[in-house]
Amino acid sequence: MSKIKVLPQTVVTKIAAGEVIERPASILKELIENSIDAGATHIEVQLEDGGKKLIKVSDNGIGMDRDDVELAFVSHATSKLWSDDDLFSINTLGFRGEALPSVGAVSQARIISRPRGTLIGSEIQIEGGNLHKIKEKGAPEGTQVEARNLFYNTPVRRKFLKSTHTEMAHISETVTRFALAYPKIHFSTVNNGKNVLSLPPTKDLKERITTIFGDEMGKVLITINSKEPNVSIYGYVLPPTYNRPNTKMQFVFLNGRYIRDNIISHAINAAYLNLLMSKRYPIVFLSLQVDNKEVDVNVHPTKIEVRFKNAGLIHDQVYSALHTALTGTEFHSSLKATSLPEHTNIGTSSHEKKESVMKSMSDFFSRSLENKTPYHKDEHKQTYFPPSKTEHLFKRESAFTSYLQIHNSYIVEETTDGLNIIDQHALHEIVLYHEIWEQIKSSKLLKQNLLIPELIELTPRDYVTIMSLKNELDTLGLEIEEFGKSTIAIRAHPQILRNLDCRELIQGLLEEIDSDEIKSDTDSILRKIVKIMACKGAVKSGQRLSSQEIQSLLEKKKDDTITSFCPHGRPTTLEFKISELEKQFKRK
Repeated sequence: MSKIKVLPQTVVTKIAAGEVIERPASILKELIENSIDAGATHIEVQLEDGGKKLIKVSDNGIGMDRDDVELAFVSHATSKLWSDDDLFSINTLGFRGEALPSVGAVSQARIISRPRGTLIGSEIQIEGGNLHKIKEKGAPEGTQVEARNLFYNTPVRRKFLKSTHTEMAHISETVTRFALAYPKIHFSTVNNGKNVLSLPPTKDLKERITTIFGDEMGKVLITINSKEPNVSIYGYVLPPTYNRPNTKMQFVFLNGRYIRDNIISHAINAAYLNLLMSKRYPIVFLSLQVDNKEVDVNVHPTKIEVRFKNAGLIHDQVYSALHTALTGTEFHSSLKATSLPEHTNIGTSSHEKKESVMKSMSDFFSRSLENKTPYHKDEHKQTYFPPSKTEHLFKRESAFTSYLQIHNSYIVEETTDGLNIIDQHALHEIVLYHEIWEQIKSSKLLKQNLLIPELIELTPRDYVTIMSLKNELDTLGLEIEEFGKSTIAIRAHPQILRNLDCRELIQGLLEEIDSDEIKSDTDSILRKIVKIMACKGAVKSGQRLSSQEIQSLLEKKKDDTITSFCPHGRPTTLEFKISELEKQFKRK
């Protein structure tokens, strides 16, 4: 008996749907592509529970007649291809005829459409791949597609859906990508009856970028404009001062399609070489127009990856366009004339600075680092600190107690058997972490109300991510509330973090907490937020400390709860034995 069997069509359809439909945002992407291909100038998205209960896309496109509506849910039925030759000159976003059948296979779906210039529309429903009878329906010109109860017939897939906030973050990102690719189309998004994103048409990409990301970014955009045979590149990049710890703010569009391409990414990073610190990435908005015959978009189920016929040419042109703009007069003048806020480079590691400091120490410090050991507290040790009038000399009040701050980043402390070099930021970070956590456990965390609320503009996705943390942030003394489109207002912060830069904290949260990480484990997410709060609230590397501040920090170091490592795992203290120093100076 044969072991190989032909799968039922229902199973085949679900397998195909699994390649295309991963989450609500996947359905939304396919439906918006269809609306754009239909010539829509207004696309409205209605959601319930972040798309898990309902996704509805309505447009004012050309619409479909009764015959087309009847075929819309049939696999591989499409109006965009006629032959295999067409696969190599695709000029539409959709082309396979798989999107709507995939939606119908994993949800309870419905299409209502009325062609322009007609009086009556058509309606058809599908449930788990089973088509209902088509019927007439009164409707506005255009098309409405809705998908209810995603994965209702595949419970295992449904379990993998994330929280409503997480799914909304992905949806916001999807709409943002289309809005950037098509600035002249009006996009609106409503979730549970609440308007979460409204983007009226704009005259160009620059205006759309400013609308989404704020005036501050719009003021420093650097224009990219390059034309070569078969390839043209247009868009904007930001000065290196504006950067991110990941590539999420790199938007690349090919013939109106958002793509991710390693060749283009390499060219972008090469153009910014030596302008950014390690593991920092530039912010770019690039639109490439390439002859359809020079690119294959049929290489990935979601069409997000492409293959260029002449990838080297694309790489070189992208690199050249960005490099020219970044080294041009306009770039330098914009940097010089614009007062760039500190938070634009939030999260930049100070590791390189610390390495430089260590290298600048005397030879015996550098050579002794090979034998460095984390500091361990001596419970019997007593340390006294006299008033300090200089940062570069030891001040002694006893036989073996003294300290100084060097490079405004490290504290050198004399001990009974040598000395300690303390990273002031790392030590203060672990101190704050424990103090905040203890106040939370004892319900003694106090808030400091701001006289004037601090307003922070965010991207649509970042806005959803921060608002999804509202309850946790409130528990930690950071009081935030909605303030218009994609803007939050901070009204209070933890009193213990007196000098906290709220904008820097929000950026730190966004850099270290991805929307996919937000789960029901409140304790885990609270601890992660406290780590970030402690980091952003701690004294900075390069910050000069008063004698009293140094003494206070060293005193708190004695507490048994203060470990030798900061919450991120970096050592707070390096210990050098006097015996090692004597060996380096040839005394023993």
